[in-house]
Amino acid sequence: MKYTALIWIVISIILPLYIGPAHAFDTSQLQFRDGVSGKLIRGEELSYAGYSIKIIGFPSPVTSEKYEDVPDEPVEPFVMLNISKNGSFINSTALGSGESYIVPDGELKITADQLPSPNAREWIFQNYHPWAVIKLNPRGTPKLDVLVETDYDSYISSPATEITATVTIANNGFADAKNVDLYFDTELPLKRESLKYHYESLKIGESITETITLSPPYIDEKKSYDIRANLSGYDAKDIPYKVESLTTIIIVPESQQMPGLKKSTNARIYLKDYAMVSLSLKNNANYDLKNVSIKDSLPKGFKLMGNKSLNWVVNIPAKGEWDSRYLIKPLEANNDGVTLPAATAEFRIKGEYYIIQSGRPEILIYGPKVELTKLADVTEVNPGDTVTVTVTAINTGGTPTKVTIWDQNPQDNGNRTMHEEFLEAGRDFKFSYTVKIDSEQPIILPRATAEYYELGATGGKITTESKELEIAIIPPPVITPEEETPVVESIDNSSYPAISEETGIYDPVQEVPEEPEIAETPSNEQPAEINGFLNLLLGCDNGTDDKTPSAACDYFNQQNNTY
Repeated sequence: MKYTALIWIVISIILPLYIGPAHAFDTSQLQFRDGVSGKLIRGEELSYAGYSIKIIGFPSPVTSEKYEDVPDEPVEPFVMLNISKNGSFINSTALGSGESYIVPDGELKITADQLPSPNAREWIFQNYHPWAVIKLNPRGTPKLDVLVETDYDSYISSPATEITATVTIANNGFADAKNVDLYFDTELPLKRESLKYHYESLKIGESITETITLSPPYIDEKKSYDIRANLSGYDAKDIPYKVESLTTIIIVPESQQMPGLKKSTNARIYLKDYAMVSLSLKNNANYDLKNVSIKDSLPKGFKLMGNKSLNWVVNIPAKGEWDSRYLIKPLEANNDGVTLPAATAEFRIKGEYYIIQSGRPEILIYGPKVELTKLADVTEVNPGDTVTVTVTAINTGGTPTKVTIWDQNPQDNGNRTMHEEFLEAGRDFKFSYTVKIDSEQPIILPRATAEYYELGATGGKITTESKELEIAIIPPPVITPEEETPVVESIDNSSYPAISEETGIYDPVQEVPEEPEIAETPSNEQPAEINGFLNLLLGCDNGTDDKTPSAACDYFNQQNNTY
């Protein structure tokens, strides 16, 4: 062991004399990739990428213990290597187990990956056969990649046009890159972001994306423009790496474009809030627009805040823009959303009349919506009946609210009753009472009313009503009188019903039998039957009756004597 250690010390002192010039870079920053390996003995060599590594020595053999094939003292393993490149000797080095050596140019790392253990039998005289597993790892280098792309292949020459260029840089090599710079080279004017970017490093497998916005120039004819992205960086030996990417786009002259009218508003608000509506009209033409008439309107369920008119007459310069804003207040909740009507703009271009419309933005209105109903259990009754009246409030909105309901029972001395409830979305509240109907005419019960808040127990109050409740009265039954049987007077002044001879039943259309013929009485004589009837009627034959009208009887007797 002492002999082996002495040799190792001597090698460590002498060997540096054969090593070439010192490294001009920090070897600790070098990164290596997979290479080759091999198990070698003295005199064998391993080659890779022009390098040859030859084993020229190991520790000298040692004696073994008396009773075992192991060194009498542990050996400190090492291997002596000669290194050359393309046939030219570089230097020699000694490596212990697991130690590495980087060649002077830093392009190769040589590692004694395995050696026999200090007590291995390969070190003793009778079994001396040392070996070494040598690994050769070439230096890793960065591989920079860059790609520049645009959204479209062609663009319109207009101030409103934006050209978005996206560049992606990546390191797909086997070592980090440092001091990385990205530079855009183009004739197109920069509108936003930057044309230059710097990164301290770009790690193995790392990628970065940058975006810039360019403007097209004003042109009269079609023209192509290049957008070039240049990427550069350095490795651990300060060796530079450069790469570029190029894309070409087409710019075409602007055609005559119509003005664009836009309308926007809040996507969602609470019922208690206001919504801001914005209008803008962009004049895309190369000349002024005169007397442009812009009109807007409110949807149902909103009111305009302030006294601002929704009609404008404006002049817009070439490539100019007009805009205006106003506030609206929702009057009821709508969880399904309300679509605002389109605004319109009317104008003339070169004597031609045009009308354009904006889009129709949609707004959601979160809030309660209480619907009130008042119903009876029957629709018509008899006088004296009792009906049950039920008042129901249901919150069809999307948020809870405190609700107060008033109603009037006609039999409660005209007093109004009040009910309060915190009504959640989708829930209802109801109450009932009875009314006795003493009228023979239809009864109309007054409307129930409810008052609730725009949000919970805050915000403005909203009033709603039910419909009037009409209760019909069932009319009394109609009694039809029985029909009288017609009679026919007989010859002797008696009456009898008209009986059918065939059926034996009453027949109202049967003809009355003819009366027997009576002999005529001379015109100067009264029939005896008539005179008797008149005397009896007037009571002239009863001279003892003081009540008989004597004047009538005297006249009657005078007439009889005349005849």
